[in-house]
Amino acid sequence: MARHSVRASIALAASPMLLAGTLAWAEEPAAPKKSVTEQVLEILREQGTIDAQRYDALKQQLEQEERERQGQRPPQAQTPPPAPPPPTIAAATLAAPATPDPEGWKIAYKDYGVRLERNDGLYKFHVGGLIQFDVAGIDEDDALKNLGIHNEGTGEEFRRARLMAEGELGENLMFRAEYDFAGGSPQFKDVWIGMQRLPYVGRALVGHFKEPQSLDELTSDRFITFMERALPVLAFSTDRNSGVAIQNTGFDQRMTWGVGGFRASDNFGNGFSESSPYNVTARITGLPVYEDDGATLVHVGYSYSHRFRGADAVEFNPRPEVHLSNPIIDTGNLSTDGVDVFGAELATVTGPVSFQGEFLDSLVDVRHSDEANLWGAYGQASWFLTGEHRAYDRTLGAFGRTSPKNPFSISKEQWGAWELAARYSYVDLNDESVRGGIESDVTGAVNWYLYGNFRIMLDYVWAHRNDVGDQNTLMTRFGIDF
Repeated sequence: MARHSVRASIALAASPMLLAGTLAWAEEPAAPKKSVTEQVLEILREQGTIDAQRYDALKQQLEQEERERQGQRPPQAQTPPPAPPPPTIAAATLAAPATPDPEGWKIAYKDYGVRLERNDGLYKFHVGGLIQFDVAGIDEDDALKNLGIHNEGTGEEFRRARLMAEGELGENLMFRAEYDFAGGSPQFKDVWIGMQRLPYVGRALVGHFKEPQSLDELTSDRFITFMERALPVLAFSTDRNSGVAIQNTGFDQRMTWGVGGFRASDNFGNGFSESSPYNVTARITGLPVYEDDGATLVHVGYSYSHRFRGADAVEFNPRPEVHLSNPIIDTGNLSTDGVDVFGAELATVTGPVSFQGEFLDSLVDVRHSDEANLWGAYGQASWFLTGEHRAYDRTLGAFGRTSPKNPFSISKEQWGAWELAARYSYVDLNDESVRGGIESDVTGAVNWYLYGNFRIMLDYVWAHRNDVGDQNTLMTRFGIDF
């Protein structure tokens, strides 16, 4: 006798009752996990067409047929399924992530700026800028006014308003173009072309940039602790000129060195005359102590600059650490055959506390007179109340960007970083026939770092000209770079 499936048998047996049971079956919703055949089998049992024993036998046979239909063996004969074969090379290749196009580009906000970079890393671009807005009030003694020094008043200025583009082109070529629009007319700042990763030399620059001299001078305007640099640096450092220089690091970036030749130039990097106002400047720095990613360090440095002069005049007249103020000491124009400037640097960082100081000595070969020794020094200390420490850039041998541990956020009740700082500066412009004056400055500062690229600064500066009088200044700055 041919074997019939349970489904066929149930259909034949149930056909007389299907019409009678349709309404009752339709009124009761089917269980979501039971097939139609199982539901019909239960209806036959409930109407007495089959007894419980026959129902159990048919249900077991139904389950057996379902397993055979799906290619499975009975439960008593089940064996563990064979392990799947290892993926073929083609399958593994399809599963692997796609390799990015080396000539494709990616854009990201990184290091407080928007940066464009090709996937192979050979081409990188960054367009950014700097805004610093200052407000100041100055009060001076009548004795200074009697010398023709008129600084008293209140005012404001955009201390710096810069736009900048920089990048790397291929493995070695690099460039930077930065222009300052503060003061009403654009001026050159760092505008140079360079080569990097050169054997022995490191990198070479040609264009308009800072001469390698002074820790305070080479620390960027974005990162200096006070609103203005120290009085001796303003007096004797050369800042930017046009020229060529080479720079490199050594001993796992525990040492930096740089040397260059420059010509005195105007605010557009230009200079032309029958005279030869050329400078040769060199600097070397070392880190005898560097631990915990710069949280503990000792920096030492030395610089030397010789300024060739023929019939050219030099003048030393630093502002009293207030840019809105005119100088209160001034040598006037000095006819000289040359100037030698020696500099020594020392700085330490111990967690949130740091110290920094420099000594600058200028030997001026004054024509028709004895050599004049003009010099200055400063010392400063700072303390981060919120636990940060001053960041140090080992590629430049100068301080860098300090970012708060808890950037400003009202919703998170975070208030950024707070720093207290103080500085004492001294410059002596009196020697031999030179009578420029002696000045002492004391500066106190409170700095609020809301983010790594935005801070509010408050400085008080007491400037004293020996045997004459005092000047007091309170000033604040809002500064952001990007």
